[in-house]
Amino acid sequence: MKRARLGKRYPLLMYRRTLDRLWPSLFLSGAILLVAGLYVRFAPTSLEQDQAAWLLISGALLLILSLFFILLRYAAYVQARTDHLRFVTPFLQMRISYRRIRSAHPAEITALFPPQRTAGSLRSFLEPFYGRTAVVLELNGYPMPKPILRLFLARAMFHPLTEGLVLLVPDWIAFSSELDSLRAEWLSALKKSR
Repeated sequence: MKRARLGKRYPLLMYRRTLDRLWPSLFLSGAILLVAGLYVRFAPTSLEQDQAAWLLISGALLLILSLFFILLRYAAYVQARTDHLRFVTPFLQMRISYRRIRSAHPAEITALFPPQRTAGSLRSFLEPFYGRTAVVLELNGYPMPKPILRLFLARAMFHPLTEGLVLLVPDWIAFSSELDSLRAEWLSALKKSR
């Protein structure tokens, strides 16, 4: 039996940036609630002791959640496989069949999202990525409904003009060549089987 070829796992940098913007707020909120809970617990205040317990529990949960998000930063990746592209985040996993991919090509983030024409919050999100190159997948269709994908992925991970995904990885050249190679092998095998 022929063993399936696997490409390397490439971290999704935009997903990492999303969590990098989220965990500090959770950590700070948790720390504030913990300090407030400790103050209510040990200082003479008009608040009840059970209110201090709720503050302490809420603060501890937010701190744990922020640490969990720090670890999740490293769990999102994309990987080329024999017959599909595997797209994994902690809360979403999907297989993008090579049939769905119309084209895969490099594009600069600045060209996709020009700073002068991009809204403030999106421009702020993309600031560290301007000047970098991403691999753009133009798709015949998303593997699942776009509204569901929007719940789990940053807005900048969607192509602004066509149906497709913007994959920013640390080494776009290696990822692009792996994807092209495995996709070409798949197309060749598909033609032979017909």
